[in-house]
Amino acid sequence: MNEISLEAIFLEHPTSLISDALDELNINGAISGVFPQRYDQGRIAGRALPVKFSKKSSDPEAWRFGGGVGKPLEQVLKTMSAGKIIIMDLDGAINATAWGGLASKLAQKKGVLGTIMHGTCRDVEEIRECGYPVWAKGVCPRRSRNDFTFGTINEPIVITGFNIKKNDIIVADQSGVVCIPKELITKTLNLLKKISKQEEILEDQVLKNDVQDWDKL
Repeated sequence: MNEISLEAIFLEHPTSLISDALDELNINGAISGVFPQRYDQGRIAGRALPVKFSKKSSDPEAWRFGGGVGKPLEQVLKTMSAGKIIIMDLDGAINATAWGGLASKLAQKKGVLGTIMHGTCRDVEEIRECGYPVWAKGVCPRRSRNDFTFGTINEPIVITGFNIKKNDIIVADQSGVVCIPKELITKTLNLLKKISKQEEILEDQVLKNDVQDWDKL
């Protein structure tokens, strides 16, 4: 089973169901506190490109005049590729952002599937107009280069206590974001199939007002 087919299988399932499967493995893979920035942006599933920006005030290596793309973000935009989901950690900061409309348009041109911000985004009107999927803690118009500098890319990051690595599978929809560790993909899929079947049976019984035994589904 190749990578594309794995991602396609996960794309068929809502994040809530995937989270249930991860819970059965004692994994809390849900990235809490990030929200879709467009109501109808749908579900995405792809391979993680983890990025970490580090707190550092007035770093000359991060500064660039005006708006547009700051030097730290430039490194991300040069590294991203089709089929990836950028997942960027700014320590959950809400007073500045590293992602906006121009970055979204560039990512979209390269075939990137979406961006998850453990922090905020800006230029929401542009993001919504071009149709690029972004999940974030909120919005903030202020650029990040006065408060953050480049940290790492394609190295593990920790968000809300969960370790996210390069090429883990990320799934995001209206309910939120989950991360499936690449070493647990097969186990998660097997559990997901069982739970999906269980839910189909239960839904059928509920609609028929004929739930017979909650423990025998």
